[in-house]
Amino acid sequence: MSSQLVISAIAPDRPGIAHEIISLVTDCGCNITESKMKAMGNTFSLVLMAKGEWNALAKLEHILPNKASSLGMTTMMQRTGPTEPRKELPYRVKVIALDYPGISKDLTNFFADQKIEIQEMSCNTYPAVQTGAMIGSIKLTVGIPSGSSVSEIRERFNKFCAKTNLDGNMEPIAQ
Repeated sequence: MSSQLVISAIAPDRPGIAHEIISLVTDCGCNITESKMKAMGNTFSLVLMAKGEWNALAKLEHILPNKASSLGMTTMMQRTGPTEPRKELPYRVKVIALDYPGISKDLTNFFADQKIEIQEMSCNTYPAVQTGAMIGSIKLTVGIPSGSSVSEIRERFNKFCAKTNLDGNMEPIAQ
């Protein structure tokens, strides 16, 4: 029976770092079923899920700390189980605004108050073309509980955006 292991890692960014960690996972006999990798500043970051037989994951858990240390990488690992079927309605949320400290906190607090799970979130900042002012762009995937009134949630979201001066929208994700 196969199991799953979530690995989180950061290291100084350099060419080949992604290949080295991916090679280690596959050389241990595991399959990468999901991953996110990104250079942030001069740091490489990754989160991945490896799937394999219990002995392949045990081998990976044993080898990874020493290999990570030799790469100057900090890692964390945790075993996980299969994802339970979701009964939520998947929605994509996009927000753009002048960047300010706390924009992500305000947005995540809104969804927490609504009892809506954030399944994925990415944030970026960039200078506006004409003014150079920093713009914040946030994209989320959320799960709206079945039985909830989507129109009421969307109305509360629109009021939240107006109150906090955010340009935001919520759209269903077609499966």
